[in-house]
Parts: sequence; C-alpha cells; structure tokens
Amino acid sequence: MPGSIYELDWAEPILPAVPDRPWEQRVKKQYGLVPDVMTRVSTCGWLREMLLRGLSVSATEMPKHLADIGTLVCSQENACRYCYGVARAQMKLFGYSEKMINTIEQDMLMAELDQKDRTFIRFCRSLARSSPRPSKKERDKLLKLGFSELQVTEMAFQIARECFVNRVVTFISSPPMHDFEQMSNSLMAKLFRPLIAYRLRSKSYKGKGSFQVPEGPFAPVLQAISGVPAAVIFRDGLEGVSESNVLSPELKLLMFAVVARSLNCQYCSDACYTMARDIGFGSESYTQALQTLTCDKLDSQEQRLLAWTRETIHYQTGPIQQRTKELASGTDHDALLEAIGVASLANSVVRLGVLLE
Repeated sequence: MPGSIYELDWAEPILPAVPDRPWEQRVKKQYGLVPDVMTRVSTCGWLREMLLRGLSVSATEMPKHLADIGTLVCSQENACRYCYGVARAQMKLFGYSEKMINTIEQDMLMAELDQKDRTFIRFCRSLARSSPRPSKKERDKLLKLGFSELQVTEMAFQIARECFVNRVVTFISSPPMHDFEQMSNSLMAKLFRPLIAYRLRSKSYKGKGSFQVPEGPFAPVLQAISGVPAAVIFRDGLEGVSESNVLSPELKLLMFAVVARSLNCQYCSDACYTMARDIGFGSESYTQALQTLTCDKLDSQEQRLLAWTRETIHYQTGPIQQRTKELASGTDHDALLEAIGVASLANSVVRLGVLLE
C-alpha cells in the first residue's frame, strides 16, 4: 500500500452514470447532495437501496467515536480512496484533530487511546482484512473489557457494512468527493462545524428497532445481527439478490460459495451447499465448480464473473480496478453492476459469519 491512500492509483470510472431524476431527488433529500456513486448504481434497484442507507449509518449501541474510527480504519484497510476521503473529512467535521486522525491511521495507539479503543481498532482491522478473520478469543477480549454482546455485534455489522460500501465504490471506481474533502478544511467548516456535524449526524440511517428474520440458509447470520436496527440493510439486500433475475441463481449461489470457501467460514459454506442442492447441483459438480471456477450451468459471461469473484476477497486496488475494467468491455452493463453488488454483499455476509463461530 502506498504511504498514503491519497497516493493510490485510482482508475477512471468503470461504469457510467445513468441519469434517473426521481432517484437522484430521493438521494438529494437524504444527503443534501447526490454522491457520484449513486448515479452509477441507479439501474440496480436492490443495490442502490442498500447504498442509500448503507453510505451513512449511525451507531445506536456503541460509542459514536468508535463507529467513526471503525469507518476510517475499514476504508483504510480496504484501500478505498473514495470512502477514505469521505471518512477523514467527516471526522474533521465531527471535531477530531488532525493529530488524532493521524494517530489512528498510523496505528500509533499508545498515547492518546485507552486499552478498550486499541482493542476495538485491532478487531476492526482484523475483521476488515479477514486474513484470517478474528477469532472467538478476540471477541471475548472485547467483552472482558466491558463491551456488551450487542455492542460487539454492532461493531461487526459496522465493519461488514463498510466493507460492502468500500467494495462497490472501488470496483466501480467512482471519483473521490474532492469538494467535500476540501470543504472540511475550509474556514466555513471551522466556523460552522457544530452545525455541520449535527446535520451530518441527523441524516444518518439508524433503522427502526429489531427486524423480522425471514427463513433461509442465511437466517442465523441475520438473527445474529437482528438486534442492531440498521442491520435490516443486509436482510433487504439478500432478499433483493434472491428476487433479481439479472444473474442466474446458479451464478449468485456460486459467488457466495467462493467467498465462503476462501474465507474459511464453515457455517456459510454449509449454507451455500444447502442452497446448491436445492437448485439442482450434485455434490461432485458443485465441488468441481468451487475448485475450478468453471461450471457447465453458467454461460461464458457468467464464467468470467465467477472467476473475478475470487479476486474481490483480498485485493489490491489498482489490479482489481484494472481487472474489472477488462471485464466490463465484454460484459453486459446490468450484469456487471449486479455482480459487483453480489460480490460485495457476499464478502460482507461471510464476514458476519464470525458471530456464529
């Protein structure tokens, strides 16, 4: 990784903006502006709805400052230039000093942060990286330091949510929000910081109480996060993926299975195997598909999308954007956009499987 994420090679947008005036009006009502990425996901209904809420989620259980730190740390680990710039600018507007932000970024944790905060940051980095994912011992350490079960659950949800957003934005290569970043350093921001911070916090998505968990192979994952109101985002996303007919059920299932296998999540792997049997896979053909990333149930376009999925798990920004750009030249726009959403969601849901282990 470069010395600063600001130095990352960030590609030109891989997918075009698609105008949709009613959609853009909804986004502007929510945020006061229309982030570029929202114009590039406008043709995928379930994905754009996830992003509308997922771009800005307010913590309800854990301290606000830890949620802010988690967002910055995750965007740093995933080397997302877009989200990193937004997270850093927001922290300045929320009142964090440049020194504090640099301390968090550089992992120089001894002086300004207490043991609870240091342990929290390590957990965030570990879950975002997932190489390997944090162990039960690491979660137990958070509980011993005084975090509640629900707070730890919300931590995992916040990181998984940020991993989803980071991937969607990175794979599309949406242009960074330079104007917002510069505004955070302006005289106006310094003069009106409390008011700006209040407006930013007030527009965050909080959810509305616990949600009903539908039946299905991933129900235990959803049940594990159902006490976090905003986690309904993942329930709705999974339902949207299931109902969409842009990609075949076989491809969507295999994309989840490839991520589960690569991240060594036994629970999610078992859930994917159950789904595979339900849609007609035999044990041998399913195993072969995961080993070779080829499957006679997929057409040539879907074969390419499946092979690309494995590259989305642990990636370097420049190479994954180049690979996605190459894929875009021979792939239907709607298929690629939905594949970006499915791969990003799979990476998040499988990371949440850590709560079941």
